[in-house]
Amino acid sequence: MDAAMPGGRGNGAAFLGRTDELAALRRLYEQASAGRPRLVVVEGPAGIGKTALARHFLTTARGHVLTAAGAENETDLPYGVLSQLLCRPVLSDPLTAGAELLDPLGEMQRDEPVVVLIDDAHWADSPSLHALTFALRRLRADRVLVLLALREIHDRRLPGGLRRLLTDDTAVRLRLAGLATTDLVGLSARFLTEPLPPAAARRLHTHTQGNPLHCRALLEEVPATALCSPEATLPAPRSYTSFVLDRLARCGPAARRLVRAAAVLGTHCTLARAARLADTPDPLPALAEALTHGLLQEAPHDTATGIAFTHPLVRAAVYHGLGPVLRTALHARAARTEDDEFTRLHHRALAAHGPDDSLSAELADGARRRGALGRWVEAAPLLRYAARLASHPREQGRLDCEAVEAYLFDGREEEAAAVAAALPDATDDAVRCCARGHLALLTGRITQARALLDEAWRLRTPGADPALDARIAEQQVMVHMLGGHASQVCQWAEPARYDSGRARSGGTLRFVHLAALGQLGAFEEGFRLADTLPEAPLVGPEDIELLMGKGALYLYTDRPTRARPELERAAELARRGPVPLRVISLTILAKTEFLCGAWDLAMLHWETATSVAVDLGQGWMAPVVHAEAALLFAARGEFERAERHVTLAREHRMVQESAMMEIFVTYGAAHLALVRGDPETAVTLLRTLLAHEDLDFTAEPGVVPWRDLLADALVATGRLDEAEEVLDALEQRALRRSRASTLASVCRIRGTLYAARRDPKSARDAFAEALDRAARVDLPLERARTELDFGAFLRRTGRRGPALEHLRAARARFARLGAVPFLRHCDRELTACGAAPDGATTPAALPRSREHLTPQEYAVAQLAVTGLTNRQIARELVLSAKTVEYHLSHAYAKLGIRSRVELVSRVGAPTEGSGTSG
Repeated sequence: MDAAMPGGRGNGAAFLGRTDELAALRRLYEQASAGRPRLVVVEGPAGIGKTALARHFLTTARGHVLTAAGAENETDLPYGVLSQLLCRPVLSDPLTAGAELLDPLGEMQRDEPVVVLIDDAHWADSPSLHALTFALRRLRADRVLVLLALREIHDRRLPGGLRRLLTDDTAVRLRLAGLATTDLVGLSARFLTEPLPPAAARRLHTHTQGNPLHCRALLEEVPATALCSPEATLPAPRSYTSFVLDRLARCGPAARRLVRAAAVLGTHCTLARAARLADTPDPLPALAEALTHGLLQEAPHDTATGIAFTHPLVRAAVYHGLGPVLRTALHARAARTEDDEFTRLHHRALAAHGPDDSLSAELADGARRRGALGRWVEAAPLLRYAARLASHPREQGRLDCEAVEAYLFDGREEEAAAVAAALPDATDDAVRCCARGHLALLTGRITQARALLDEAWRLRTPGADPALDARIAEQQVMVHMLGGHASQVCQWAEPARYDSGRARSGGTLRFVHLAALGQLGAFEEGFRLADTLPEAPLVGPEDIELLMGKGALYLYTDRPTRARPELERAAELARRGPVPLRVISLTILAKTEFLCGAWDLAMLHWETATSVAVDLGQGWMAPVVHAEAALLFAARGEFERAERHVTLAREHRMVQESAMMEIFVTYGAAHLALVRGDPETAVTLLRTLLAHEDLDFTAEPGVVPWRDLLADALVATGRLDEAEEVLDALEQRALRRSRASTLASVCRIRGTLYAARRDPKSARDAFAEALDRAARVDLPLERARTELDFGAFLRRTGRRGPALEHLRAARARFARLGAVPFLRHCDRELTACGAAPDGATTPAALPRSREHLTPQEYAVAQLAVTGLTNRQIARELVLSAKTVEYHLSHAYAKLGIRSRVELVSRVGAPTEGSGTSG
């Protein structure tokens, strides 16, 4: 039983039962204390004792404790649970909020472990759970134990990313059953003069299945004679509401007013706010009385005195017991005293008692203002309130359709689907098709999305609703981009614009438009559209997608080092921007870092992008993120990780319906096959892409260089004539677009082709041109591959001296990158030259910092030598400060050093292949 719950004689008594569960929690706590963060799910039906178990465990655990609880009537209140943990309001998106949670966790665990308890997690608001999921994935070496108490782990109210995390092998599930009969005997001794005899305890157990809440209620309500009599029929326990309201009735008037006001304000608030709403000038005596009766407890709240209910059920009982008149009056009074627009509108909506078109319009306008600021987490519930208050079903449907889009922009796919499935019959057909088309698009059903959006465009009344026209057009932009039709993207981009040329929605329109212009080769037009931007550090959040588009254009035009600062700034801004932009900006930044040679940072950004895509309802982007990440892991020789990313990419339904996704995924799989030494499989895979030759998406050779890869694989399999055909066509494309990187690759492959045909002069000329072109575009991997292939050719033609020069240059580049498969090939060639008969140039001879450090340790070390503090590094890489300390301490131990000064000499200052990012 829970001593914190109201119940009289039970307070302060010894905890009963749950011996095995408590032992498991203590064992897991010790593991967390040793730096192995643990996630525990305490699962069971209402009243089974989840709260009691968790809170009793907390009384025995040393260290810091953060607690929060979900509440049934606060599920639409954004960050209600997270603000309890942080003891302050949260005004950000789930990812930023999750990152903000890592800060206090990192600070608190310096001296003692931290326990985080989320009670009634099934009632927690979705944004809080998304943020929590993001933070949990980043606890890697932290002294943190997280307890989630909920009814059912597969509850659909939990975000999909959290459900996957809770069912992962790393999470521990404690499924609670009822108390044992012997425990009920001990429990009865607290409420009755004499404990129940064993037979009566068994009967009570059968009646309640050992549910502690029900047992306790019966022990308080039913006479002992009836409990002990085998003939008496045991009643069902009275409602928990009656139980709590009885306690409330024992309080004086001031305490009752304070408790009721607190119930209207939420599960927690400041004492000052509750006192102001309760019209209680001196609230301390009232608070003391509420504490005595177990209704309220003190809770930290920044520098102010905070109060919270002892359990969400207590707050729910008080709130529902207010009655409609008092509840409405208190919400109306709360609305008049609030400064924050969302909170004010929230209370006004809860004070409404019937259709109110005027208030509905105000709520809708407020929601659109929140959306314009990117605060979709608040826009969605306001739109739902507005729909409920609208008097006409047609207007209800329109507002609910807007709510669907708001949920989607906030990454809450399941909630969007639930609203879309229950739209009123009177909903305008064009509006309905637009919302459902958007939902279909983001869930990977491209064909269905295209049909719905075509129908929406056909059914609309042209010019009658410019906002609807723009919404339909913007989704058409995305459909055609995923289909690989850049020219149609540009056609739809114009009707998608309004409000000073910006899209109303999630902020991807201008990025997609610029990317499409790049695919069409219209680079001048694209850069002209981005001409209004200042230097990257000065760009504001309203222009994130335009900055991303400009970075993509630099990337397409062989200027990755120029693209990098633009994309770093875009990723930094996107931390507080719409969720789709977060995924896209991290993915493009990671690709840029990969091309520039900053592979450790690229890996971390791809991993973050993958996590965001999965956790925040952006699965439509997941195939691209996984396919791109596979390139790096394959080049590093981490074939199992690369294979896992390829498999995850292939499994997504989007790949079957999107030509763009298919090209990305096939390229990633073929690249892995070729690096692994299986060119036959690479050829088989890449030949399927010939069906997409005429797509706009494939016209720009710098976007996905699959033709280069196909030519490489064809030469490796001896299909030289076919390889030459592919190279000739590719060269023509590259010349038309002035694509220097592609021409460098073409020259290198021609060199290997001529070498295979035993035409040494042509091969030598091709390799020399390839080296010249590769030096101009400054792509480390392509330059190293050219040096390797040229060196191998020279060795085979007997020119050992020049061969050694190129092979050693190649080896140094591969070693800096950590490109193990290429490094092994290079060492074989060096050995064949007689340069390393003693194994001195084996792959293990990477620079010591790269040889011994994991990618995460190396990335942290690189940032550390720039002078960043641990907390700054943690924010940069979205890790906890403790994880940064963990990686640095391991790096010091592996490198045999003690300070950051020594670290500079071992890792070196950041070069072209390192640096920081947003």
